[in-house]
Amino acid sequence: MVNALLIVVVILLLVSVTLLMRGDRRFSPLEYYARGKEVGFTLSESKLIKDTATMARLEDPTAVFWSIRELDACIRAFTRRFKAEGRDRERGTIAFMEKLYDFRKRLEFDQPKYHLGIRSSRSIRPNQRLRLLVPGLGVFSSTVVDANERYLMVSYPVGGRVPPGFQWKGLRVSVYFWRQDDAGYVFDSYVLEDLRIRNIPVLQIGHSESLFRTQKRRSLRLRSRVPAYLYILKRLEGAYEKPERVPGMKCVVQDLSEDGVAVLIGGKAKVGLLVKVQFYVGDDQLVVSGTVRGAEYQAEKNQSILHVEAVAPSPRMRNLIRAHVYNIRQGDPGVGAGGTALDDRAFSG
Repeated sequence: MVNALLIVVVILLLVSVTLLMRGDRRFSPLEYYARGKEVGFTLSESKLIKDTATMARLEDPTAVFWSIRELDACIRAFTRRFKAEGRDRERGTIAFMEKLYDFRKRLEFDQPKYHLGIRSSRSIRPNQRLRLLVPGLGVFSSTVVDANERYLMVSYPVGGRVPPGFQWKGLRVSVYFWRQDDAGYVFDSYVLEDLRIRNIPVLQIGHSESLFRTQKRRSLRLRSRVPAYLYILKRLEGAYEKPERVPGMKCVVQDLSEDGVAVLIGGKAKVGLLVKVQFYVGDDQLVVSGTVRGAEYQAEKNQSILHVEAVAPSPRMRNLIRAHVYNIRQGDPGVGAGGTALDDRAFSG
């Protein structure tokens, strides 16, 4: 009985000390360092982070391990500090920054919006891109034009050739789509109608209550429209991050992540191509190499969107990509709102 009472007294004492140490902050130093150890930082690293957050004049430096906003401000302060000290390319600095970005990524994907999926196609909204798999014919691209309780109205599918006399109406299709900030989904349905609205051909696809959630998002993407050069590679091994000195094929980067890029090019391209994409975002030159895993051809514009799965970038390149994807460089010279920069240097030379 005495021992139990002693344990209760000690716990109450610890709670009281913790609350007193907090003061007007959300977390006490005890909670801060315990959290730092929990998420993988050493005591000295946690102290360095807290000191840097204090120097950056964050309202509550102890919130860095819980708040994305506070953590971003701290990473931004580290970036400027290491660059000013000439240490930004040192191996130890790059490893430490990668550790910070890894934690930033975990904190991002701990948010509820990445765990709340959908179960019905009735949750699909207009402008959602779709892939329609037709057995025996292949994969077609389409976009949701309108959605109501009875069906999805989608643009006329484009892709492979269809045989003479082919009819969409009544056809069973498998529908694939990627929901932003969520995951990929697939469901089976039927084409209810093939009609024209204001002389524009569209399809009506029946809803499904049986959505299968597939691949979840592994990295955050930055939507952009940055001019770039694209180069065809014979192999990915070697200098896949070494900048090329001569201009390549002009293209536009439409989104960017540490896992790859989507680029807009003129004409057609085949899936399986090995490519390198080179461009500037602000003052940073980024080079991403990888394999074309998907190609969406837009016949009316004679353009294609290539989805490139990147070779795992080096720690330095990954840190640069994450800095822009997470908007860490916001406010730096040459970088616009949202971390994107329209920099014509990609087309120079």
